[in-house]
Amino acid sequence: MSAPPARKRVIKKVAGHGHHGGAWKIAYADFVTAMMALFMVLWLLASTDQKSREEISNYFRTGVLPDAELAMNGGATYVPSIIEKSPAPPPPDQQTLDDTVKSLKDAIAHMAENHVDLAEMAGKIKVVATPDGVLIEANDDDAGMLFDSSSSRLKPGLEEFLRELTPMLTKRTEPLEIQGHTDATQFTRGAGKTNWELSFERATEARKILERNGLDPGRVGAVIGRGSTQLAVPDEPYSPKNRRLTVLLRMTPVAT
Repeated sequence: MSAPPARKRVIKKVAGHGHHGGAWKIAYADFVTAMMALFMVLWLLASTDQKSREEISNYFRTGVLPDAELAMNGGATYVPSIIEKSPAPPPPDQQTLDDTVKSLKDAIAHMAENHVDLAEMAGKIKVVATPDGVLIEANDDDAGMLFDSSSSRLKPGLEEFLRELTPMLTKRTEPLEIQGHTDATQFTRGAGKTNWELSFERATEARKILERNGLDPGRVGAVIGRGSTQLAVPDEPYSPKNRRLTVLLRMTPVAT
């Protein structure tokens, strides 16, 4: 009797619930987040009245909140600081000396940014507070940017600056004083002119330009020629920096 044939061992591989990675966790987390967002939106809609819903809808369309803060069931909401309104600057006639200096400096800097040809001229302009008010001062240089030597005619760059300065001045109400200054270089004998006349003529030319461009003549309280009596650089009386044109916004009463 022969031996029975040997049995073959058959191994069946049954697919089970092996490791599937963490992708399902991410999908589940996204689902839960979406459900939370949905419930929050539904809660917000249920918690606001019709007017508030319209304002919220308008904000998402335009990005602009209404002037008044929204309220939910009588509770005021917080307006994020990124969209809070900055305080309005005080009117020109209520500004302090420091306020006026800052606003004029900012306006001149903005002018230089928008008029490339005036950028160099704007760099020679100083705005300072003085006991009498705010002084806008243009200083000359070795290249003679403001005036030709011994001439009362203003250079084109200075004329253009005064034209752009006029709208800044017309927004204000203070009386103005326009002053001309020279260095200590004297005219030759027989010239028929001195630094007194020259500084006054330069200040007068500046007044004419300002008035032609819209400055009320009634606001000009004085046109003054200082000659070389108030040097900007006393140790260098012949320095071109002593040749100056100034506009004073008088913010203190004139002593009587």
